[in-house]
Amino acid sequence: MNRIPIYLLSLIATFISFYTVANPQQPVITEPVHRQNGYEVFRVFAGRVLGSQRADIGFEQAGVVQQVLVDDGQAVKAGELLAKLDRRSLNIERDQLKARQQELNARLSQLQRDVVRYKALREKSYVSEGQLEELETQVTASQAQSAQIDAQLKAVNLQLEKTELKAPFNGEVAKVQVEEGVVVGQGQVVMQLVETGESEAVFGISDRLGRDLVMGQSMQVSGDFGDIDTNLIAVASNLDWRSQTRTIRVALPENTSAVDGNTAYIHLPQHREATGFWMPAQALLEDVRGTWAVYGLQKNAEGYQVQKHSVEALYHHRGRVYLSGELADGSLVVTEGVHRLAPGQAV
Repeated sequence: MNRIPIYLLSLIATFISFYTVANPQQPVITEPVHRQNGYEVFRVFAGRVLGSQRADIGFEQAGVVQQVLVDDGQAVKAGELLAKLDRRSLNIERDQLKARQQELNARLSQLQRDVVRYKALREKSYVSEGQLEELETQVTASQAQSAQIDAQLKAVNLQLEKTELKAPFNGEVAKVQVEEGVVVGQGQVVMQLVETGESEAVFGISDRLGRDLVMGQSMQVSGDFGDIDTNLIAVASNLDWRSQTRTIRVALPENTSAVDGNTAYIHLPQHREATGFWMPAQALLEDVRGTWAVYGLQKNAEGYQVQKHSVEALYHHRGRVYLSGELADGSLVVTEGVHRLAPGQAV
């Protein structure tokens, strides 16, 4: 068995001792304490994204659905055809009216020519005044019949227009509730349309927080679509009797990826009075009996020395913790690598 010579062990020990004395200080990352009288607590409330306009739409008259031209989730533009009814019976009625109108127009044209001819014959005493008046009466009756047919044609054309269901605004088809060949009633909902481009988020918050809000106030909303800075557009004056919450609405920008139905979260600040300071969460280390501590630095002639300080964690938000402790303003606190340090260590 090989053994390390004693003189070699002595040489190694001397080298370690020299290195330790020559390099007594370990570099650390610190952050100064900035004491303050209070902090903001961000309360989070869940809500959902809504299109600024949502409409349940249907045909204005009853009939058989001939064709559905859109599917769920399809984007549509205002005036775009969505579905249409079978219009064969209306087309037949319109053709019949047009034929009657042509026949009546021909008869009326003949009667008007006869009136001109009768007037010329009356001057020569070939026809009586009564015959001429009877002919003029027939012209008037035919004109009335023609006007009646015109009105009937307008009514049929209007009915034909109502057999087509068109998008009332730019949006997205949220739900199609009808199939081709199905008989639908007047005003029956056949699909739901949600406006795109403009949307908002709706939340129910506590009454106390709601009373402190101001119209136009800046808000922060988050969700799967990311973080959005927005503004308050409405606060309900009454409470929901079931949940005892106050409804608020915030506007979402047009370029957001949030869509109707997304879950959203609103972050509302609430001020709390408590003297303390903010530090990164990684500055904390576990102390005895479930308490917390941080490593502060005490300056000496050679540099700094690590000192442990007990603190109380009051609030945690996005990687930073608001702490209550006896550290003076401007004191340096180690913010990284605290597990590699020990009280009294030179740094």
